[in-house]
Amino acid sequence: MNTRMRGPNAGKPVLPVARSLAEQTFRFADIPAVRRAAAAFGARAGMGMAKLSDFVQAVSEAAACAVAQGPCTARLRLWTTENRAFCEVHGDGTLQADGPRGARQGDAERLRRWLLRRLCDHVSVESDPQGVHVLLSVAIG
Repeated sequence: MNTRMRGPNAGKPVLPVARSLAEQTFRFADIPAVRRAAAAFGARAGMGMAKLSDFVQAVSEAAACAVAQGPCTARLRLWTTENRAFCEVHGDGTLQADGPRGARQGDAERLRRWLLRRLCDHVSVESDPQGVHVLLSVAIG
């Protein structure tokens, strides 16, 4: 029996199946609701208080990254696998580049990324013409 993957997904890692999933669309003014959703999700996933606090802060910062630049909309996805919680945020805005007007905003983005790396086991923050994409994960236990 040949178990190699063929086709467009060849060579891509096979991810564990998600056990639970939460999704919502939000704007900058909705970040408090994003925090509440992350807290409820993390509690259902079985996170302890300290881990839950870090997870909620990380999700909040990821959401802020995605909608910080003006009136844009973002999508939040939260899911768990066997022992990990994941957060994916994709917004249609862009990260502010440093420059005469953007220096202060650029500092805020660097601080957000630093904080995300302190709070999470894995963090990826990317910005391209289609928007900002943040992916993070933490161990549940």
